[in-house]
Order: sequence, then structure tokens, then C-alpha cells
Amino acid sequence: MEFELNEEQVMFRDSVRRWTEKGYGFDVQQAIERSAKGFSDQKWAEIAELGWLMAGLPEAVGGLGTSAIETAVIAEELGRALVLEPFVAVGVLAARTLEFADTTQAHTELLSGIGTGEIIAALAHNEHEAYGQISFVATSAEQTAEGWRLNGRKTAIAGGPQSGTLILSARIADDAGAATGIALFVTAADMPGITRHAYRMIDGTPACDVILENVSLPAQALLGIPGEAYAPLARAYAYAQTALCAEALGVMDKALWITRDYMLTRQQFGVAIGTFQSLQHRAADMYVAIEQARAILNYGLAHLEAAPAARDLAISKMKGQIGQLGHFVCGQAIQLHGGIGVTEEYVIGHHFKRMTVIEHLFGSSHVHVSNVADAIRQKAHSA
Repeated sequence: MEFELNEEQVMFRDSVRRWTEKGYGFDVQQAIERSAKGFSDQKWAEIAELGWLMAGLPEAVGGLGTSAIETAVIAEELGRALVLEPFVAVGVLAARTLEFADTTQAHTELLSGIGTGEIIAALAHNEHEAYGQISFVATSAEQTAEGWRLNGRKTAIAGGPQSGTLILSARIADDAGAATGIALFVTAADMPGITRHAYRMIDGTPACDVILENVSLPAQALLGIPGEAYAPLARAYAYAQTALCAEALGVMDKALWITRDYMLTRQQFGVAIGTFQSLQHRAADMYVAIEQARAILNYGLAHLEAAPAARDLAISKMKGQIGQLGHFVCGQAIQLHGGIGVTEEYVIGHHFKRMTVIEHLFGSSHVHVSNVADAIRQKAHSA
């Protein structure tokens, strides 16, 4: 895979950056965060109109058929601006789950609707006791004469408060942690028995818990092959985790240059603090960490279509390392700013908050590092 952006990809990146710089400055971001919804219908419509939600979708459903690199470019630029709208949760995770799980006409139309922005769909899969493990599903689905009855609770669903459609995972067989026995269902978010508790994550991103109490769904709500949803879920999460890591790269890269500019203007003892060698060394360490993050992101992108075991190991390496590197970079940015760095009115603290959320979404750094350690132990035992 070629990791140097070609001319078209550079132009594409520049167009996304122009949109964020022109229409999504920190003042706009803060106004959206402080609004009742924490979400801008206008900005979401603009994102859809620009075709970014279609970037990774196949041409058969009206998508652009571009590679994961273009999706990563969009996510990185949105991360630089701390965009609150759920591009990764809806445009990547939910859309890719639909694409990989089923290709029937009804779901193709739903996928097309996500691409045009007419439909906001969220994947309600994560559960409190899952700790980032995709195979953990305790929510149950019992087959009935009319279809299915679902009971359970999903947590921290990004994009959930705005969604009109939910993709639900539930277990129809086997134990809670098994990779087998998982099914997916598509339903309207306002179905009887579905309750959403909306809240904000620490960076202001809207999320919700989804409570399912005897939710009756028709047979046609089933998405894909019953009991075999783990494979499409794991593949969709790989794409979403990669896009999320690209967003993290944008968050930390912008944090570095904000810090650089601050160091050139903030004065101590009559000189800019950027002239202090010890602080220059810390800024240099931030830059090195960002380059490491970019390299490991490229590593993840290169393994998206590898065999599932190799792909999942590469994704865990990427997600675990980028989470740690982003925490370091944004933490150093706070330190180099001093007291102003933790105020709500100044932008750098919001980069730290966003990076903290990203570090824990779709499996925390600790979970993914543990996955890598387990793989190393298994390889050592089998040698």
C-alpha cells in the first residue's frame, strides 16, 4: 500500500481542511457543544452534501468506492477541528456493519440513506461488561411466532441520541463471550420497549445508553445470517478503529502546532518560552510521537484486508499505541501551556478531552495492549 498521498488525495485533504477552517472554528465548535443537542443538523447536512459519508461505501449503493485512506483523511481533518458530529460512529461503523453483514435490497437502501445523510443510524453493540471485546454480547434475542424479542442494555453509543435507526446486536445462542451465536437486528429507534438515556461524554460528544425491554421485532428485522454476526462486526470495527485512530492523529497534530504557536508568543523573563531548550526538547518529543502514530496508523490501514487474525492483531497494536501516544502528546500540550491549558475557554484542553474519549472508545488502550500480549503468549506457547 502506498502511504504517500497522491495528488487527488492531497486535494481531497485540502478541501476537508478548508471546510473546517472556514466553518468549524473553535467558536463554532463550542457553540455546538453548548447547544441542547450537541449536534448541528446543518453541519451534518454539509458533511453529507460534500460526499464524505459516501467516501468508503461501494458504488453499488451510490458511494464513491474510495479506499480506507480517503476515510482516514476525512477523519484526521475532522479531528483537527474537534468536530462533534459522529462521522466515525455513523459513516464508518454503522455503515460498514450494514455493508459487511447483509446486501439485501432493503438494507442496501438503508446504506444508501446513510450515505446521503437522510438516515442517521447507530450501531448499539457495546455493553458495560464487554471491556472492548467485540465478542461479548449479553443482550438476548428470543425467537417468537412473530419474529424476535430482545432484552438487554447497550452503553456509550456514539451517535445514538441523533439516530432514527438502530442496529442492535443480541445473542441467540452460546455464552456471553463467545464469537458464535450473535445476531444483528435493524429497527427504528423509537420502537416500543426501546429507551435511550442521552448524556455527554467528557469532550461534549453526545452519546446514550440503549435499554431494551421486551422489544418485539418482526422476522425481517434480522440482518444477515443469524448467529454469524461476529465476523462482519469485527471487520466493521477494524475500519472504525482505524478511522478513529486517524481522528486521534488529527487531534494530537493540531495540539502540537497550537502549542508551538503558544511557545513562540508566551514570554517568561522577557523572552519567549519557545527559546528554552528544555521546552524545545519536549516539543520535539511530541513531534516524534506524532510521527510514530502516523506510522502505526499506516500499519493498521495496510492490514484492513488481511486475514481476520492478522488484521485484528494489527488493529490492536495500532489502537493501543495511538491511544498512549495521543495521551502523551495532549498531556504535554497541557503542561507546556500551564494553567490556561485546563480552562474551558482555551482550545488545548478540549484536545486533551477528545483524546481521552478516543483512547477509550472501541476498546481502551489497555484492552488492546492486553490483546497483543495474549497473542504473543499464545505464539510463544505454540512454538
